[in-house]
Amino acid sequence: MRKRLGAASRIALSFILFYTVATLALGLAIYLIGDHALREQLDDRIRAETDYLVDVYSRGGTDTLREVLMRRDDRGVNILGYLLVDAGGHRLGGELAIALPPPGWQQVEFRDHEGGRNVARALTVKLRDGSALTVAMELAPALELRKTAQILLLCGFGAMLAGGILAGVLLTRAIRSRLNLMTATAESIISGDMSQRVPIPEANDEFGRLAGTLNTMLDRNHALIDNLRQVSSDIAHDLRTPLAHLRQRLERMANTAADAATHEEITALIEQTDAILSLFGALLRIAEVEAGALKQYFRVLDLSPIICRICESYVAVAEDNGKTLVYKIENGIHIIGDEDLLSQALVNLLENALRHTPQDTLIQADMKRSSGMVVISIKDNGPGVPCDEMQHLARRFTRGDKARNSPGFGLGLNLVRAVAEVHQGELRILNQEPGLAVEIRLNEILYKLSPPKVCPTTGWNDPRS
Repeated sequence: MRKRLGAASRIALSFILFYTVATLALGLAIYLIGDHALREQLDDRIRAETDYLVDVYSRGGTDTLREVLMRRDDRGVNILGYLLVDAGGHRLGGELAIALPPPGWQQVEFRDHEGGRNVARALTVKLRDGSALTVAMELAPALELRKTAQILLLCGFGAMLAGGILAGVLLTRAIRSRLNLMTATAESIISGDMSQRVPIPEANDEFGRLAGTLNTMLDRNHALIDNLRQVSSDIAHDLRTPLAHLRQRLERMANTAADAATHEEITALIEQTDAILSLFGALLRIAEVEAGALKQYFRVLDLSPIICRICESYVAVAEDNGKTLVYKIENGIHIIGDEDLLSQALVNLLENALRHTPQDTLIQADMKRSSGMVVISIKDNGPGVPCDEMQHLARRFTRGDKARNSPGFGLGLNLVRAVAEVHQGELRILNQEPGLAVEIRLNEILYKLSPPKVCPTTGWNDPRS
């Protein structure tokens, strides 16, 4: 696939194209106007000379005209040539070595005194006695001038074209530099640094005003997001303490329960309290991840043994739930990240697959390299999710219709997405038909250490085999 030009390059190319066409049109116009003016000047001189000689003929006849032509030819420096012939075609005067042209304007070839061939512009008129007079002017000086004008036009056009290309390149760099600053700021904000702002240039131009507007928008969005996160965190944090006290009191009541029925009821209340505490813990964890506060603990991780260890631990859990978990982990994959966060993300995906699929479901856990990325995927052949629900699954407190009766609060995939994004990756949810596939895509780093092979690199690790 051919790569499309960026907006800055398209603007620069449009400018260069317009500049080139305008320069070429202007140069051609100047050249054509100049050439036309030169031709008119030459014709005016020939016409004026012809009118003078016709006037001489009218006042003195053919003999007087012959004498005038002889005197003019004797000067030797006149660029005009003459030819006078009688009605029978016999030469009467003039040194122009050509055959008599037809009446009117013509372009004729002649030989000069040295035998060279030249081109002349000629005007032939008929006189009263049937004779004919031709006045011609050599075109060599005009052609030399035209050639010089063409060279100057080409040189000027080349210089202006080079200047236009240089201006286009500088324009492209200037626009791209401004856009790169905005892009870098946006990427920093996406990666979790919400304090970044677009640098504002000293010149109060359109880019400066755009940068100011974007910064104002970012400030307001940052404030709104902070307020929302703070409210969620404050509510979760403030309620955890009284809920913890409530749980302690319920435990004491359970220990002193008068009968088994009361003890069972209090135990159920403790389980519900634990679920609420787990919910608030998940909310606080998501807020912490989204804020990017944990990025300071990022380090180089050998991800292969981490993923393999988690998958191994869930094989028995899957069997206890009447399901089968197989896994295939590619070795030697390194990323920069947090082990606890990535482990929690994978655990959430496995828990979702185990919780929301029926008996005899096959669950596949896979980690591999793909197109320069690390892809961690959990797939199942269960009932899947309707297409209209898939785009909402990673939202907070969102659950599919088929998961309404399953335990949970709809925060699992939301936390996974937050973990992926804080690692500058992404979460993808794909419909397999049948089943569902959830992928975490991360950037791999090149690392020289060769870790021991902790998982098979070919074939699936299948407990059934």
